[in-house]
Amino acid sequence: MDGADEKRDRVIKAALDCRVELIGYARSLLGNYAAVDDVVQEALLVVFRKYDQFQEGTSMLAWCRSIVRIEVMRAKQRHHRERSLAERLLDDAIDAAFDEFQMARQRDEAESSREVLRSCLERVPERGQGVLRARYADDLSYQQIGERLGMTIEAVRKALFRLKKQVRACVETNLEASG
Repeated sequence: MDGADEKRDRVIKAALDCRVELIGYARSLLGNYAAVDDVVQEALLVVFRKYDQFQEGTSMLAWCRSIVRIEVMRAKQRHHRERSLAERLLDDAIDAAFDEFQMARQRDEAESSREVLRSCLERVPERGQGVLRARYADDLSYQQIGERLGMTIEAVRKALFRLKKQVRACVETNLEASG
């Protein structure tokens, strides 16, 4: 037996000794357990063909892992190319359904929030509703609100502060109770 044959035998034995670790590594990268054995087998065939490229004294596991990583990428590329049109359409349909569900949920949450806000605004006394309406519906300045409702600017500012605080607390309490 010459030196090349001895090296080949050492490399192959060392690579086979790493098989369990390589399977675990391939599973972590691939996720598809059915394809793991094929990937590791392909990687070991590469090791057997390229045993002469292994640098003795370095880590066999690290070398084999780098080959497994390449084989995993190849397997993923093959899988991507081989996916049927039906699988791609199913994936697209699932994505669309999920997006629609998310949008419907957001619409429902927004509508629920609007209903809670309406309910809280109805609880505000009539004078307070007038202040809020003047500020937010009619977009009036503090001075204009004061002139319309016979209030000082400071009274308008304080009233808006208290009303916003009251409405915010009401909305938060009702949303927490319904959530």
